[in-house]
Amino acid sequence: MKKAAGHVNSALQRAAGLVLCLACALSATSCEPSYPKEKLPSAVKEVCKNEYNMDVDVAVFGTTMGLYYPMEGLLDAGMGISEKAWDRISDLLLVASRIVLSTDANIQFYCVVTQDRRLPELQVVIIKYVDDVKRSMVRNISRNEAFKRTLFSINLTPQAEKERSVEQAFNRLGVDDGIRQKVLEEFFRSPPAKLSDVGYWKGDFYLKDITLAEFLAEQIVNRIKTDFRSDAELLKKFNFINAEGSYIEENDKGSFFVSFKIADHGPSKEPGEKIKEKIKEVIRVANEVTNGYGFKDFDFLVLEDQLENTRFTVSGEDTYSFHAEKPMVEDITKVVKGQISGTSM
Repeated sequence: MKKAAGHVNSALQRAAGLVLCLACALSATSCEPSYPKEKLPSAVKEVCKNEYNMDVDVAVFGTTMGLYYPMEGLLDAGMGISEKAWDRISDLLLVASRIVLSTDANIQFYCVVTQDRRLPELQVVIIKYVDDVKRSMVRNISRNEAFKRTLFSINLTPQAEKERSVEQAFNRLGVDDGIRQKVLEEFFRSPPAKLSDVGYWKGDFYLKDITLAEFLAEQIVNRIKTDFRSDAELLKKFNFINAEGSYIEENDKGSFFVSFKIADHGPSKEPGEKIKEKIKEVIRVANEVTNGYGFKDFDFLVLEDQLENTRFTVSGEDTYSFHAEKPMVEDITKVVKGQISGTSM
């Protein structure tokens, strides 16, 4: 996975550099949109075919554009992503960036999905926020920060998993094919409700109109994973297992919800010390993301430690100002479910 992560970084940084050069050239030559919104999907297909000999499927859902490209040899013998595949992915990112920066369509996010033709049940998904691309172009954010702001995942195709479970039930019940397809179409083939369900399956794009809030929720989780898996000090103390995030809308605002499983390596000297350290790191990451985007449109950061069976809340204000105020974790955190012995939290 470390090798794969290095390839991801290299591919995305290469694409970012090419986009920067291209955008500078475009801005110097024309103010008119090169790709009118009425022709956006066909323009993407044409560029991919003519310049890279890639036949892609393109969908636009609200302010989100999706590109899908199946390829031979996505995975190498070790089930990692091959060098050739990274080159193709880099080309796809370059095309997507180039076109969304030169269209009058209101595209806020773009998503690249690719699968191996031999194993379409496994997919690679990359999601970028257009404003991040623009900020990276003018060096308002570093390349490393731009990489952190890119959502990257390798996962089982969500729609394939869903349909497989339904098909197994149909087989047990002996349902004929005509009824199967009708039921699947009416009840199980719909736009994804959450970001992690974005994908492509059997000729259909499962795309959603991505919001900044849910994008940030997923980014918070991605950064938590990276920190607990790569930071030397955190690795000494904790074993990261899993984390999930979402943005739950309530009234005019909403709340970020982060659920995690992060085990301790051995006992701590003081009761509650390690859980405080875990919570502090999660709050720090949430602060880094929300502050970096100037995003204040949330009431609470809700944290659920699944191993402790405990839920905490931190106000949106305390989360947003955490880097500046540097408060004690116990002073801004409220336990709303379960209890932590030996600590005032």
